[in-house]
Amino acid sequence: MTRSQTDIEIAIDWLVRLQGDAVTESDWREFDAWLTASPANADAYDAALAFDQRLDLDARMAERQAAPDKPLATVVPLRRPSRRTWIWSAGGAIAATLVAGAILLNGADLFGGRETTYATGVGERKIVSLEDGTRIELNAASRLSVRFERNVRRVRLDDAQAFFDVAKDPRRPFLIEAGDTQVRVVGTQFDVRRRDGLVAVGVQRGLVEVRAGAPDAAPLRLKPGQGVAHREGQAEDTRVAPVAADEVAGWRQGRLIYRDQPLSQIVGDLNRLFQRPVKLADARTANLRLSGVLIVDDQDAMVDRLSHLLPVRTTKTKDAIVIRAR
Repeated sequence: MTRSQTDIEIAIDWLVRLQGDAVTESDWREFDAWLTASPANADAYDAALAFDQRLDLDARMAERQAAPDKPLATVVPLRRPSRRTWIWSAGGAIAATLVAGAILLNGADLFGGRETTYATGVGERKIVSLEDGTRIELNAASRLSVRFERNVRRVRLDDAQAFFDVAKDPRRPFLIEAGDTQVRVVGTQFDVRRRDGLVAVGVQRGLVEVRAGAPDAAPLRLKPGQGVAHREGQAEDTRVAPVAADEVAGWRQGRLIYRDQPLSQIVGDLNRLFQRPVKLADARTANLRLSGVLIVDDQDAMVDRLSHLLPVRTTKTKDAIVIRAR
């Protein structure tokens, strides 16, 4: 994709604005609207980020050469190099024009980072704190991988459900891949679920961009109290829908909330919470649908509640609980 000088100058202006001490929530919303208005905007911003980060690398190498007898870790400053600060702040439009030209002429180096995998077992939940300040709460029987690169923070969900509280970083957008769905944010709170071929995203705070299906699909922009859900490979008709706040955070507070969901999905959730398997007798039973709330406590009590909410009966065998339609 071709980047224009003007696009990059605007991207640099956003980079400076969002790193300032006076940045407001309104600024973040305006930035998100600009970023998602055109693929060229995102491309220009990524290029500006990469150039900005290259200045970091140049400054570190210069300090390393000035003190070759010291380990690199001891000479890397925790603050931004003053030379880079001068480039962004001094000279205003002239500096932005010069930097934009340098980006267009030279491109930007992208350096990958180490990938880390986090997982939980059956009945286990875990809170992960990432190096950028982001917190991820993993639901039971979940697995995801995190990779921080120079200009982007990446997460890949396998079979998982996770709640994200993403630290704001205008220099590195936060991207999540969940099957055929990509989620892009800068800083916000939201839930992503990828289970048994179904992908769902619900937003609690901030703005979230979701692309369902092909990477070049039109993005859906979600506000607090909105969500999307679809089956992988069938994203063409995905629509934004209202999602209650208690639904986004329900599993974190010990509640499983369902809206016209098949019993097969509910049993799948139970089997991620408890070691003793719950089985469905047949397809008819699996296709029964439930709208309601299940409190997460004892397995027997939860299964018993199902028999009051649905026309089913349960049978306990030596190694399982079997649910059958009445």
